[in-house]
Amino acid sequence: MTDDARQPTALALGRAIETGEVSPVDLAESCLAGIEEAGLESAGFVRLTSDRARAEAAAAADRAAAGLRRSPLDGVPISWKDLFDTAGVLTEGGSPQLAGRTPALDAEVVRRGREAGLVCIGKTLTVEFALGGIGTNPHFGTPANAAMTDVPRVPGGSSAGAAVSVAGGHVPVGIGSDTGGSVRIPAAWNRLVGFKTGIGAVPRDGVLPLSSTLDTVGPLCRSVADAAQMFAILANDSPVDLAGARTEGLRLLAASNLVHDEADAEVVEAMPTVLEALRRSGATVVEAEIPEFTEIHDLLQRHGGIVTAEGYVTCRHLIDGREAQIDPDVLARMAEGRAMSGVDFLTVRDASARLAGALAGRLAGWDALVHPTLPILPPPIAKVTADRDAYARANALALRNTRLGNVLSLTAVTLPVTDSLPVGFMVARPADQNRALLRVAAAIEEALTA
Repeated sequence: MTDDARQPTALALGRAIETGEVSPVDLAESCLAGIEEAGLESAGFVRLTSDRARAEAAAAADRAAAGLRRSPLDGVPISWKDLFDTAGVLTEGGSPQLAGRTPALDAEVVRRGREAGLVCIGKTLTVEFALGGIGTNPHFGTPANAAMTDVPRVPGGSSAGAAVSVAGGHVPVGIGSDTGGSVRIPAAWNRLVGFKTGIGAVPRDGVLPLSSTLDTVGPLCRSVADAAQMFAILANDSPVDLAGARTEGLRLLAASNLVHDEADAEVVEAMPTVLEALRRSGATVVEAEIPEFTEIHDLLQRHGGIVTAEGYVTCRHLIDGREAQIDPDVLARMAEGRAMSGVDFLTVRDASARLAGALAGRLAGWDALVHPTLPILPPPIAKVTADRDAYARANALALRNTRLGNVLSLTAVTLPVTDSLPVGFMVARPADQNRALLRVAAAIEEALTA
């Protein structure tokens, strides 16, 4: 498969398999050959699961021939971030400190994907310990952004390889994790759909942890319909009905504070166009300040973050005494977590719960909260790897808008909104409203691509 904006969606491939137009075996071989030709790092992968892919594709072909397909995505290739346990295959979390780690069993979501007939092509590159919004990894490599190719630019993190594996046309869907934006950032920067599921909706058994409070699992793909189908598989839930989803009559609350601060001109210019298109399509769009955004952002700036504190506790046995072996940008953030006091942690945690409740109340009567996914375009890899201050600034801006959804308990979808630049548009609802969110996101997607 090649880099082409017209690449088929996962559901389109599934339909082609069902009708016999596409063979799962040929599809898997095409994916594996394309990745080998591009090079693992360039394609977003740290390792392929070739034997498994061939066996799963052959089984899918047999089921298709017998009319016994397990799901609409039976036989469709998929990539898994190198946090998800895969039986008998290395799962190292982007860190040499976990070198050789080979789980005996699949993660629960990997098992569910296998049971649905998805074909595991390989494991994708991640930021070390999944702590970073830029997507760089000095140990295993940094795949270049697949959507903005004037110079090699960062892919976004921490699900860097997941995004590039899809945006580069190597697989139609990749699975990542989102703790502070790690699905939505790389999805937005690679002009993909990214779905941050609500906390607890998708099991994390067999997924290397970072933050026990905020870790979530979600897909990166080419359409909201693909995201909805993957959610049904990952959550072991019935499919979300997207039929007839329209923007006419939707009430959308557009955040006007914080999310536009320090934004690149291209992002600033894109947002009014998006909002006006939604109004023309029949939606009511009201721009307003969201006080909870400013309050939680200020608290995080003063006291520190839940992710870095819990991340250090989770990974300290891999870090303490081995500091020279850790990505220095990741180590700097882990050090912030180590320095965070118990009082600071509880202050932020309790405020997050309080403000999440307040925001849920504010959103009552609205169909979604919307704003730009990221304020900036992806910076050049050379810039952020050569200058620690440049990395810190870009990483902070990359995470600023997305982490609001994590700490304020939202579920969120990012949608690509321009044909030329990787600018994302966030659509969010309270965390327990995944199904309703997907329907709203599908309506907005249709309005913006009409």
